[in-house]
Amino acid sequence: MFSMHALRHPTLLLLATLLLAACSGADTLDPLRRSRADGLNREAFLSRYRDPQRCIALSDSALQYIQDSLPDYVDGQLRACNNKAFAYFLTSDYARAGEMLARVDKLVNLHHPSERNGDIEGVIRDLTRARLLQRSCRIADSYRLLYDIGRSGILDHERDNILYSYAQSEYYITLLTLNFHYRDGKESDLRSILAEVEQQRPQLKVDYAQDMALNYALAYGWQSAGESLTALDYCDLNYAILDRSDSNLYHLANTLQMEAYALRSIPGEVSPDTVLALYDDARRAFFLFGDPYQMLGGVTSTARYALLVSDTALAHSVLRNWLDMRGTWTPFSAPKMEVGLFDVLLRSRLARTPDEARRWYEHYVELQDYIKQNEQEDFALQQNLEALSRRSRWMTRTTMVVSALLLLLAVLTVLLWLTIRRLRREKRQLEEAKRRDVERIANVETCLSVMRHDVSPFIGYLRNPNLSPELRSEVLEQLLRTFDNIKSWTSLSIPSGLAFSTSTFPLQEVFDDVSRQVISPAAGVALRFVPTPLTLWGDRLLVTILLRNLVNNALQHTASGSVTLSASVETDMLRLTVADTGSGMSAGQLENLFRADRPDGDHGFGLILCRYIVKKHDDHTRRGCKIWAESNPGQGTRMHLLLAAPEKNH
Repeated sequence: MFSMHALRHPTLLLLATLLLAACSGADTLDPLRRSRADGLNREAFLSRYRDPQRCIALSDSALQYIQDSLPDYVDGQLRACNNKAFAYFLTSDYARAGEMLARVDKLVNLHHPSERNGDIEGVIRDLTRARLLQRSCRIADSYRLLYDIGRSGILDHERDNILYSYAQSEYYITLLTLNFHYRDGKESDLRSILAEVEQQRPQLKVDYAQDMALNYALAYGWQSAGESLTALDYCDLNYAILDRSDSNLYHLANTLQMEAYALRSIPGEVSPDTVLALYDDARRAFFLFGDPYQMLGGVTSTARYALLVSDTALAHSVLRNWLDMRGTWTPFSAPKMEVGLFDVLLRSRLARTPDEARRWYEHYVELQDYIKQNEQEDFALQQNLEALSRRSRWMTRTTMVVSALLLLLAVLTVLLWLTIRRLRREKRQLEEAKRRDVERIANVETCLSVMRHDVSPFIGYLRNPNLSPELRSEVLEQLLRTFDNIKSWTSLSIPSGLAFSTSTFPLQEVFDDVSRQVISPAAGVALRFVPTPLTLWGDRLLVTILLRNLVNNALQHTASGSVTLSASVETDMLRLTVADTGSGMSAGQLENLFRADRPDGDHGFGLILCRYIVKKHDDHTRRGCKIWAESNPGQGTRMHLLLAAPEKNH
């Protein structure tokens, strides 16, 4: 009937926060006092079906507390009034229920409830009002409220709020109850309503009581649609809930009565005695619960079926007990239920005098006329709404023709825009390809330049005929390392080169590898690798090359003192530091340290390679990997690295 989007799935555990989420009034209110008011409202809400009188008492306590301590807490007042109104409805105290709803109207009109809950409390108010209108058989007015709620769209928007789930659930329950009890299951699109409720039902989790209320409302609907077995399935769901939750006479009685109604629709499946026992058990439960409306329904259903199966004694017993208990009749308090009572009374021939039978008949006719008048008003409303729907469809078709022409123009405009966008994208791609080609050529030129610079000293040493075998061996080893660096450089700098292979590995193992690969320190220089338990995330081979180059560079520029490699945790990164006591650098040298075109070549190609390795890691992690230096002339140098750390390090 009215489509509503599925809300995000709140679990039953969220019930404990119902009023904290629902009554989230102004942030300026004292949170402790607001929590106290919310707690009272929450307990009242949880008691609504199990003990309506307790619900009323708790709601009164909440209203009194708010009046004394939080007079500006409008959301809390709305929740308490709606709780009371529903509890009065369950006890058939319609006058007081109406007073509470009028108080909600006044609060909404005079104050400004929070945007989060004010509209939902208004919907809950209207749903309770729709239920009251149904009881008095004003079905056109009730349906108009439901229609307006559906058209308002308030329940169409997803909200992570149990109060919202409760409003959705009550909307469907009220809609199905109207159709079953007051329209005799004649709603033309009943199955579409049921399909919508079935689709939404998994998300409508509030508490056990609301689950059971929705279950027997669905049972009503499927029974109206002629699906008695499906109705019985929902009865079984309620019995399962009743087995694991607190006893709830209201839901037990409704479920027993619904089961009896469904079973009698399946000929030959169950004996009449079983069905009659279910009706009578439901009647007794309704009497224990104490709602006059439900008590009357239990009496009427039991007596009607007892007469049907010729158990006149039981029919007379329950009817006479009701008449003795209720005394005089107040007309129109529940016309649909009362007309059923007088129909059964007349069929039972229980009247002791002709005058009593005549009065019963007069009441019966009066009620029938009242119900018929309201049914005619409901029919007229349906006709008007259908006419509006037809006009809306005609206007929609007319609009569609005009829209089609506008759409065609829009499509042509979009196609033109897409063509322009594609041409611009292709132009950007060509420019990017050109930029990459230029960068590739520059990288190759830089590689050749650095190679020429770094290899030349070693060639000069090797051409010296007086070079000792030990020094020649050392120079050859350094030359091989330089060529290995050049190989890594070309792989990193030229696209489709060395693959970046990531893993998590112990940093100490890398330290050990580096210690075996670096050049021997000069006499008087101590080389220290501070032991570390940390692990690193990245490419182990590239990190080894990176640290080896930094340590070698530090050793080459340290005549005495020490070179130290250490690691520490810095937030979610690892800081690796190579500190030496060498000659240090000036501010100008620091500024040009990682430039391929720097004016001096003291630090060789290795630092440029280090910068590329760090950039490779940052490209893959996006966590701010970087390399930088701190130095002063004559005070040594500290090369710092930030690389990604796995989660367990911090």
